[in-house]
Amino acid sequence: MKLITEFAEKISEKLVHNGIVPKEDAPLYQYGIENAITVAGNLLASVTFGIITGRLGVVLVFLFFYGTLRSFSGGVHCKSKAGCFCLSMAILLIPIYTSEWIMGIVNKPVLIIIGIIAVVTILILSPVESINKPLDDEERRFYRRVSHCIVALQVCILAFLFCLGKIEYFYAGYSSLILVAVFMVIGEILTKRYI
Repeated sequence: MKLITEFAEKISEKLVHNGIVPKEDAPLYQYGIENAITVAGNLLASVTFGIITGRLGVVLVFLFFYGTLRSFSGGVHCKSKAGCFCLSMAILLIPIYTSEWIMGIVNKPVLIIIGIIAVVTILILSPVESINKPLDDEERRFYRRVSHCIVALQVCILAFLFCLGKIEYFYAGYSSLILVAVFMVIGEILTKRYI
């Protein structure tokens, strides 16, 4: 990941040198470029993983649900970009390889109860701030409103997918809600423990 940092630094230096970016803003641009490269790399790796496993649609649905909600709900985060990448790839195994097994052995009322618990957890805890970046009151209110809107929309989409019988896509979105709730609970516990 040092290579990405160095590359982002060189790009931000070029932007300053060409007069596109003020020198005092260079660190901010470097941070943004570094994050953009990391996100693009994660997305490319995820799509590649989806193609290799023959489950690209499932991966895309999972990423849509997970990425949009996690961005605003917060929760625990890895300390390093490499750790984040590895965890992201490991998480993709859940919607890809556990769908038939879980949907086959867990009956519908239990799935619904678990889903309701996850949604309520997200609604109550959101947003869970990171130890590294606390939120002010205005940011909290904004992230809370947005995450509530996203989870409401996602529940509607899940119901629609379920009614259409698109079970593997339903499960991809459903499992992302569960994971977001779990990461929020872990993040809340860690934040309270260290503050």
